Amino acid sequence: MSGAGYERRARRVVYENTWLRFDVHDIVHPNGLRGEHGVVATAGASGVVAVDGDAVLLVRQPRFAADAAVVEIVKGGRHAGESALDCAKRELREETGFRAGRWDELGQGFEIPSIVEPAVTLFLARDLIRDPAPPEDVESIEVVRMPLEDMLDACAAGEMDDALTALALLRARRYLVDEEPVPGP
Repeated sequence: MSGAGYERRARRVVYENTWLRFDVHDIVHPNGLRGEHGVVATAGASGVVAVDGDAVLLVRQPRFAADAAVVEIVKGGRHAGESALDCAKRELREETGFRAGRWDELGQGFEIPSIVEPAVTLFLARDLIRDPAPPEDVESIEVVRMPLEDMLDACAAGEMDDALTALALLRARRYLVDEEPVPGP
């Protein structure tokens, strides 16, 4: 049994590529009924709220499933054997051209907790220093720079559609606006 009360009986891989695997699990639901459940499994991912002076850096990039350019925090999938923090550092350089002098973990967030595992590890990056790295070949990214409060207003107004971005910005707000200390490791 897992923590949610499901019993996983068997798993079969339906599809797999470099970044994800689609599994179908034979399960017993918490109420005792048997069934199947599809899960998108990844190597993990990291997301970054990058603070540059009085602004936060987000990225606008085309997303296939959304059929639109989406404004979101810096984020991306982990490479094999890569830690969540190393992934965050790599993605920040690739997507914005900056590295950070200070890193704080903001916890984890789920993209779609019913079908995607594992959760994304979220970070707050500060003390940014220009240090570009080449983006991945398939990425077309525009950096969006805006004060945190304006971004939170945009989330509330429905102008930002990425749920993980809204979660990360809300968590970062506690430390940037309310000036609470970031919990230690």
